[in-house]
Amino acid sequence: MAAHAQAPRCPAAASVPDKARMTQMFQTAPDRGFLWKVTKDGHSSWLYGTLHVAKQDWLLPGPLTRAAILQSGEVALELDLNAPDTATTLRQPEDPARWAHLVQSGRKAKVDALMDQQCVPSAAFAHVAVGVEAAGVESLASRQDGYYPDYAVDAVLQGMAGSLKKPLIGLETVQMQRDLLIGPDQADEDAFIDDIVKGVSSGKTQAENRKLTQMWASSDVKRLDHYQDWCDCLNTAQERRFMSRLLDERNVGMAQKIEKIHESGTSLFAAVGSLHMAGPKGLPALLRKDGFEVQQIVPAL
Repeated sequence: MAAHAQAPRCPAAASVPDKARMTQMFQTAPDRGFLWKVTKDGHSSWLYGTLHVAKQDWLLPGPLTRAAILQSGEVALELDLNAPDTATTLRQPEDPARWAHLVQSGRKAKVDALMDQQCVPSAAFAHVAVGVEAAGVESLASRQDGYYPDYAVDAVLQGMAGSLKKPLIGLETVQMQRDLLIGPDQADEDAFIDDIVKGVSSGKTQAENRKLTQMWASSDVKRLDHYQDWCDCLNTAQERRFMSRLLDERNVGMAQKIEKIHESGTSLFAAVGSLHMAGPKGLPALLRKDGFEVQQIVPAL
């Protein structure tokens, strides 16, 4: 008799802490992540390195981070998650020729299988670009370790901006982020999908997420600056090309937009993924080159 396939062990669903727990977190939350004060033309803005998957216990920022948000006039994130075109753009159908290739090559089936293993019905992604679906698998893969996209630091900050009535700015468009995930051509999307399938299936993705989240929780800025030494993400020419697109090229555009908003007279709280802050091509370094005084706040020097 054939053995039945074992059903996946689904992680607990994300939940919202009750009022008492939220009050306790507000009173005791330490500053986590990475915060810089950047000053030019007589006023200051802030840069904050975030996580796109996080633990429930990290829902509320610490006092120095909250103070920076309160002192800012506007909040900027990589993407305005509530913009009306965000969901529709991300769910745009795949180019038909690419779709046929990804089905025939078996990549679509592999990504669907991983999505089902994450206890999210792959049928919901029947017409979504496979690169976008693969990125969703990657963001869900660490829930067994307690790291959920539902608790993403960016989403929490977006909620805070709304409750404080502060204007929210997207440093990028959703179309830019979708284009990054599917790549400029078929070979790039193939390689992106293959890396995610291999990484999630082997546990490499989850291990890398543990390193990054632990580094963020302890505000280990030295390790952040040397992410190339531990990320295991620059082993091939394709990986190096993708990481350059993911970080270096986007950093230039985000730095320019942050500077333009700051120079208009606004004090901006700009929060993006922590790796955008790393090293000589990170946002703090780029703004320093553009004449900003950059002061590290978290971790304190």
